This record gives sequence, structure tokens and C-alpha cells, in this order.
Amino acid sequence: MNVFSDTTTVLIIDDSLTVRQSLRAMLSNVGVTRSETAANAADGLLRLQKRSFDVVLCDYNLGEGMNGQEMLEQLRTTGSYPLTSVWIMITGERSYERVVAAAEVAPDDYILKPFSSQVLFDRMQSAFTRKRFLKPAHLHLINGREDLAISTMEDLVSQATSPTLKLDVLRLLAETHLALEHYTEASRCYGEILEMRVIPWAKMGLARIFKAQDKVEASTDLLNEIINDAPHYTDAYDTLAHNLARCGQFAESLTVLEKAVALSPRNFRRLCLTGESALNAGDPAKAAIYLEKAVRIGRNNSAFGPDVLIDLLQAHSEAGNAEKMDQVANELNGMLKGEHHVFLLHVCRAMTLLGRKSWMEAQESLKQAAALLLQPQLSWRSGVRFLEAVARLPDDLDGYHGNDWVKQLSLRLVRTHQDVEQLSALAKKSIGLIRAVHDAYGYLQSINDEAVSLAKDKRKADAAKLLYDTAKATLNERLGMNACALLLQLADANSIGLAQELLQWLPPDHERVHGLQATLHRLRNAGQQDEVLPD
Repeated sequence: MNVFSDTTTVLIIDDSLTVRQSLRAMLSNVGVTRSETAANAADGLLRLQKRSFDVVLCDYNLGEGMNGQEMLEQLRTTGSYPLTSVWIMITGERSYERVVAAAEVAPDDYILKPFSSQVLFDRMQSAFTRKRFLKPAHLHLINGREDLAISTMEDLVSQATSPTLKLDVLRLLAETHLALEHYTEASRCYGEILEMRVIPWAKMGLARIFKAQDKVEASTDLLNEIINDAPHYTDAYDTLAHNLARCGQFAESLTVLEKAVALSPRNFRRLCLTGESALNAGDPAKAAIYLEKAVRIGRNNSAFGPDVLIDLLQAHSEAGNAEKMDQVANELNGMLKGEHHVFLLHVCRAMTLLGRKSWMEAQESLKQAAALLLQPQLSWRSGVRFLEAVARLPDDLDGYHGNDWVKQLSLRLVRTHQDVEQLSALAKKSIGLIRAVHDAYGYLQSINDEAVSLAKDKRKADAAKLLYDTAKATLNERLGMNACALLLQLADANSIGLAQELLQWLPPDHERVHGLQATLHRLRNAGQQDEVLPD
């Protein structure tokens, strides 16, 4: 049965004109006449931005720029490629079998050259049929109804008529649970997959769950096992590098990322991570090499933004390359617009001044940034950049307040012991700054311990007030979540109002925050029915 019709659309991406023409002829032979072509990844991305295609036939090697695998990874990661569309990779490299077997983001199928029109038709039809089986779940995901998607997939598992279809459903179900931070359910799905077949990407899913739960050692052990079994699995290198960086092992993290870059030399995101890792490891010259390559490759990338340029500015600043530093700074001044970028503007100005060893002027810029440390939108990465700039100031400057600034930053950002290790390592052996990080963590721990003691003494209201006051003063997410949980347990009108206030700045995509929001919603609904709680 032919699943294609005269409305089926296909995009062919190949850098060879002869191959593009040959593929169009093959498609015509099987009745598919609505096809377009692109000669490289940039052209393909542009066409995919303008319209959707039922099928993409993409060559693995596309000449200059991204290869087909990197292009697919970018599209899937950014959500730019519809779940309902089929992606088939075409390659003459038998080594691609190892790549696709380990790929976190895999095509729906792949074809090894040379092949006939019939082989192309059969593989397209098979991929199309599998995609159609998953379509009900895909449509729910596209419409933002993850709950309906999950229940649909649970039904599809029992309906799967082949191991391949069952694996497809379980993989999508596991990824959906993982994206929603439903770690127990995701672990169950990956475990079921591994009972069917030992697959690197299923192990990788478990490693990501361990990482998200701050089980760094368990995650690292599993990642090393994955890399040993599937040395082409570049995502495993990325996650392992992140785990090492979390523990302040920046040189080791850089070594791992450089191995991944050697396997995938034109991946924009990985080049950025490697440049950042080189900065953290204290090698700005090497950082500049990776970051400049990332900028060259990534300018047409949808993920391209100020972050890579800020890291490049820092690399040139630390290396003392004033001319290149000024070029990057000028470009950043045109990109960092709006109130939400003011903090980073101050930090970037400090970087350029530090590159010229203008210590007092740099300190003044960092002082202005320090006044904004309690902005709700401050990210971990922005905070780290601030810390790294402060660590370059001589601590004998007149009016030096670096230790106080870093303590305030740590009170804001620190959640776990791994955070302490990472920030301490970034302090570049400054005893005062390292002490500030540890003092902040000690204070946060003492507040949390006191709240636990009060709660055990049946003084939940006092415990909640202590956590609420400290969380409000520091914007520390861990204390904010703990405070919110206690306030919702108290469940009186005032406590619910305070919990709602905390939820306005706690990260909305965090699994625990999801649960807190659901509890708040339930309490408010119950209160409205009883005419007890305020609107």
C-alpha cells in the first residue's frame, strides 16, 4: 500500500547537483512530485523555516558548514522541525551506523549509498508508517497537552505490533517524562527499553536523570560506561564534561570536550561549551580559538546570541588582546539592549577595563553590576561571569568589596555542595572569595537546619517565616522552594498569599515548582468553593 499521495512534500538537502537531480527523479518514479532542493545546511534551514515538509532527505556530508546530523540536532533541540515529519539521512559512510546507533537525536531512518528507487520508496514508506503510528501522541505534544500525550503513548505501547514500534513509543514516552522532570516514570521507561535491548541512548537517558537529581557520581560512572561502549556518542562527552565542571574539575572537563569536538568539529553548541570550559580552566588563548570558530560557524545559527561573544570578550580580555577585545565589545554594545541586559553590560565593560588593567574603573563597573545581583532574571551563567571578573581584581584596591559581592552572589545561587565546589574553583585561588562562597553556603545550611528543627518542634509557622524571610532577602531558590512547601502545608489565607509571592520568581520549569503550583491551585480552588480563601 502506497502511503504517499500527490500532496506529499519532500525537501532534498545535498551539496551535489547531480545527486539532487537523481533523487528528484527517483521520487517521481514512485509518484512523489512535490519536491524542493537545498544545496547546503544554511539553505535547508532557511527553507524549513519558511514551510514544513512531510519528508526530508538529507545527505550526511554537506560540504562546508554543518553536516546532516548536526543540522538535525539543531532543529530537534530548538523544536524547529515538526514531530510529525520524517527525516531520512543519506550517506555513503558505513561508519554512520555507529553514529546513528549512539545518537541522542536520531533520524527516523538512514540509507547507505548506493540505493535504488525501490529501496528509497520502501524506507520512506516504513518511516512514514512508524511516524503515523505515533501521530496521535505527537499532535497532543504539539498542542501542549503532555498529559494526553502520555496517556495516548501508554495505550500505544500495548498496541505496538513489533519491537521497533514499541521502542519508538517507549523512547518518546521516556523523553516526554524526562522533559517534564518526571524522573521515576522516565527511569521506568528507559529500564523497560534496556530490558529489550542494550541501547546507548537509553543508558544516556538514565545518566541525564541522575545528573538532574544531583547524583553526580552515579551519572559520571554511567557516562564513562557509555563512552567506553559507544565512543562516537558525543552527547555523553558533553554531559560528562558538565559533571566534571560541576565539581570544579575544569581541566578534566576541557579534555573531555576536546575529544567530542574532534568527533564533531563543526557543532556550534559544543564549540561554545569547549570555549567556556577553556576559560574556566584558565586557558584564554585556547578558549579564543574555539569561540572564534563557534562565531564563524554560528552566525546563521538560530541559537547564536550574545553569550558566545561575551565569552569571547572574556577570552581576549584575559589574554590581553586589546584590539580584538574592543571589536567584540563594540558588537556586544549593539546586542545587549533592554533593562534585562544591564547587569551583563556592566560586567562586559568591566572585562574590557580588566583587559587594560584599569583596576579602579573595572571595580566601579562591577560595583554597578553588584547592585543588580537581586534581579529575578539573573542566571547562573551571568553570575559566574561576574565572579570570574571579580576574581581578577587586586584585593588591595581602595574600596574593594569583592568578598561581600561574591558572598551575596553565592547566597543567591548556591543550592548544593557541587555549586560550592564549582564557584570556589572559579574564584581562581583567591582565599577571600573562596571563604565568601563557603560562608554563604554555611549560612544557608544553618537557616535550613534551624527551620527543620522548628518544624520538628511543631513550630511550622516559625519555620516557614524564617525560610520565607531569608529566601526573600537572598532569592535563593532552594530556600524559596522549602519555604513555599511549608507555607502551603499551613494552608491559611496569609500563608497561601506568601507562597504565591514566592512562586512569582521561582523557576517555573523546575519539577518541584510544578508540584508547588499544583498544590497552590488545588488550595485556591478549594478555598473559593468554601468562600474562605481570598481571590
